[in-house]
Amino acid sequence: MIKFALRRNLIYPLQLLIYNLLRKLETKLIDHLFEFRDSLVFTPIMFIGEFLVGLLVYKYQKNFIKKKKKTYKFFSIELIEGDIKIKHPESNIKINILIFFAAFFDWVQFTIWTSNVPKFKYLSGSLITRLSAISTIVGALFYYYILRLTLFKHQIFSIIIISIYLIAVIVTEFIFQKINTDLLYIIFIISLLLAFVCQVFAALIDSIEKYLYEYNFVNPYFTLMLEGLFGFFISFLFFFNPDYLEDVKQFFKANKAGKIVLFIFLLIVYLVLCGARNLYRVITTKLYSPMARTLTDYFLNPIYISVDFALEKDFLIRGQRNVAYFVVNLILSFFVSFIGCVYDEFIVLFFCGLDHDTHTQVTKRAISQNELSDIYTDKDDDSDD
Repeated sequence: MIKFALRRNLIYPLQLLIYNLLRKLETKLIDHLFEFRDSLVFTPIMFIGEFLVGLLVYKYQKNFIKKKKKTYKFFSIELIEGDIKIKHPESNIKINILIFFAAFFDWVQFTIWTSNVPKFKYLSGSLITRLSAISTIVGALFYYYILRLTLFKHQIFSIIIISIYLIAVIVTEFIFQKINTDLLYIIFIISLLLAFVCQVFAALIDSIEKYLYEYNFVNPYFTLMLEGLFGFFISFLFFFNPDYLEDVKQFFKANKAGKIVLFIFLLIVYLVLCGARNLYRVITTKLYSPMARTLTDYFLNPIYISVDFALEKDFLIRGQRNVAYFVVNLILSFFVSFIGCVYDEFIVLFFCGLDHDTHTQVTKRAISQNELSDIYTDKDDDSDD
């Protein structure tokens, strides 16, 4: 009934999961050591990491490809000789505009995620993370209507189940948060809208990148480099605001040299983790699909929410941990992680024909047909003899 299906190049989404986890743990460490959280300083640092990693890998690739005399693979992505000029179906101006919009959407959703939503009083800190599966649904719609690619039966089934999961998460918030008393309806609705905006923009970024990779043959590392450059430029515009990064200025004034050095070191680590995370993000989008990339946003949610509950950082009602609130969401998080794997064919369900169009079953049928073709060819050869 259920089978785990190992896919090729699985190492890349796994490394994306690891760097997602490390980055989240690192931000929690910064919060724990310095009580420094929800700061806009993380946004330009993230883009600098994108730019540097994209630049380094792209330059390394260009230098390495000059030494090759044929097509080869780099991070499992097939590349072509450096002296062959690929003509993009669309103009370079349009391609650069699309990359700029990807960077802009990244800036918007990252800014909302890190500095705006956490400031809502009483709101569960993991709500947006638990609603990350929205991006799978939005990405699937873009995948079907914009990229004109097919959705199969197991994917449509998964979208329906994920939609039910999202409704269940929202219902639990109404039940446990006592929205009519502690949390005003307007605040809760705004938080849901912000969560939706974040996930729509995340899906837009992935869809734009997939479009550039598949239809315009744009180098993923070059795209990452430009996104980092454009994103930092957008962030730089706010540096002229005297109140921008005020929390960083106050931190430097209030702390001694030793603490400041450690703080800067941890921000550098954050930069490296952002660069590595986004490198494997573009590789996962290229080799798999935007929905496989979005799966990495919520696959580890059971771990994240368990840690927050243990540290009394989440699932609080009037300042007290609520076990029922946590357990319900833990079960739901395990469930949606499972369904996300079904959508992306890491898990195959063998009932109601949900396995028919999965990669493993299509491959098996192709191999069987080739073997039958070889048998009939051999018989024909024998009869001719």
